[in-house]
Amino acid sequence: MLTLTAFHITILLGAAALLIIAAVSDARRFRIPNRICAALFLLFPFFVLTAPQEIDWQQHLLVFLLVLISGFAMFVGNLTGAGDIKLLAVTGLWAGPHLIAVFLITTAISGGLLALVIALTTYIRNHRQPQAVSLANVPIPYGIAIALGGLSMLYALSQPIIFPS
Repeated sequence: MLTLTAFHITILLGAAALLIIAAVSDARRFRIPNRICAALFLLFPFFVLTAPQEIDWQQHLLVFLLVLISGFAMFVGNLTGAGDIKLLAVTGLWAGPHLIAVFLITTAISGGLLALVIALTTYIRNHRQPQAVSLANVPIPYGIAIALGGLSMLYALSQPIIFPS
């Protein structure tokens, strides 16, 4: 079995911490700070340099650009916020072509469950208060779902099967 270096594991843990910070920020203020996305972006080259096997970083960069362009279209269509798109794209950079499906599917499932919880909470709150809130006006901190998808992808990256000896 291949073991990852302590520095490489520290980088993965750092990326995980940044995703958790982004999720907490989005849950509290419905904002994902640009500095978190920038830190994830700047941490990626260190991940590449310390990986036990060579990583085709150009393919990872291509995934980043494709997710960013697709996300920009969603932002222009007013379907999502800019912070969500930046976090989605930079986490897609880490996922690369091999784990982008794992990342996006886990993010989508987490987002659906998050939306159901928020809808249920709003429904219960509306029955307790005389002034009902339209479900369409309740924001969803999707950064939480993106972080959960990212954490699952980072876990997959930490497994030796990704980098067989």
